[in-house]
Amino acid sequence: MKLQFAARFVGAFFLLLLLWALSNFSVGYRAAVFRALKVASPVMTGWWLEKDEGSKTGVAFEKGEIRMSLEIDPALLSMAHVPLLALIWATPGLGVRGVLVRSLVGMAAFFLIHVAVLAVYPVVLARPNWFTDTVGVFSGLLSFVLAPQLIWFVLTYPRLAELWRLGKPPEARAPAVTSKKPR
Repeated sequence: MKLQFAARFVGAFFLLLLLWALSNFSVGYRAAVFRALKVASPVMTGWWLEKDEGSKTGVAFEKGEIRMSLEIDPALLSMAHVPLLALIWATPGLGVRGVLVRSLVGMAAFFLIHVAVLAVYPVVLARPNWFTDTVGVFSGLLSFVLAPQLIWFVLTYPRLAELWRLGKPPEARAPAVTSKKPR
């Protein structure tokens, strides 16, 4: 089963990466993140998102007299959906409907994580210190590395628990092997 999962994951990853590269998903994702940040950032942090033609992403955060260009491109963050979806698609026994629902819920959750991480971006960089540096490193780790696995695990846990026989006593996990010797 492990080899089958790995093969399905690699196949799904390749297909999704190809779809990501050939589609305009990253462009739409960037626009959606910027729309959400325009609302979320002032509420969450007091920083406003404004146009900034001189920056790499075309936007900047403003608060009072301080202006800070956003240097993390949400279009590139969108690529992180590829491993998340590949993990979901490779999980055996979910069925088409289960894969579709989990994929949509997972993408929505990941979108919210990206919006939250980008909303705290100016807070982290405005006054660097050990705490904001730690928050910045953790949020980057969450955005790029941990979130796909965590979201996948949460969304597929009932199926994974069944496959891994979690929550059952050891004797119920694997059948006992007995040998009958003639007397």
